[in-house]
This record gives sequence, C-alpha cells and structure tokens, in this order.
Amino acid sequence: MSSFSLHKTERISAQKHIDALFGKESAAMVAYGFRFSWILLPAPAQTCAVLFISSKKKLKSAVERNQRKRLLRELYRLNKNPLLDFLLANELRLALSLNYVGSSPIKMSTHEPAFVQAINKLILAVQKNHTSALPAAH
Repeated sequence: MSSFSLHKTERISAQKHIDALFGKESAAMVAYGFRFSWILLPAPAQTCAVLFISSKKKLKSAVERNQRKRLLRELYRLNKNPLLDFLLANELRLALSLNYVGSSPIKMSTHEPAFVQAINKLILAVQKNHTSALPAAH
C-alpha cells in the first residue's frame, strides 16, 4: 500500500462523527487559509479519518465546489505523512474536517507550502490539546 494513497476507509462517512466535528466537543483552528476541526476517536477507529468541505455560501457553482474539494484531497494526500506519523507515535485516533477559507482559488504550486505549514501547526495544536486533557501526575 502506497503512503500517498487516500482510501475510502480514510474518509469520514459516519453521521455521528460528522455531527461531533461540528459540535461543542470538537476543537478547531485556522492556519494559512485552511480551517481544521477535529475530535479524538476511540482506539479501534482509523488513525485519521478526513472530511473535505466546500461552502455553498462562497462557491455557488457545484463545479467549483467539487474542484476545490478535489484539490484539497490532493493536498492532503500528498502531505498527510507527518500527521499520520505523529498520530501513530502517540497512539491517537483523529476525525478531521478540512476546509479552505481563503478568498483566492487554490493552486497546488502556491498553496502546497502553506498547507505543509498548516499541517505542522495542526500537529502542535493536537499535541497541546491532547496533553492538556491528560490528568495531572501525582
């Protein structure tokens, strides 16, 4: 199995996970035009399940929304390895929603470095939230 693949099992399809991503228990952040929302999942789940979002409010045409989601999937597929390595090392399971909230159209050449920085910022945020949720050691 290639490390640059994005299988159907890596995508969120359960309605309860989608509802939880937009509920009160989820965490969120915006980095470099990308908005991430996430929740931690119980152990038997996939390491990282992803939901790609494109707003109908900003993009009226379905063609444009589908193109944006296709480009988001490609950015994630090519740059997900640091996130997956972090999750595996810390034995975490994550449900993640990914949305591009920038005003300019997505271009792979210009947005890929920003996406890599956003993934690194996401790793730091998950690490911070995860460690602060642990009980204090006596």
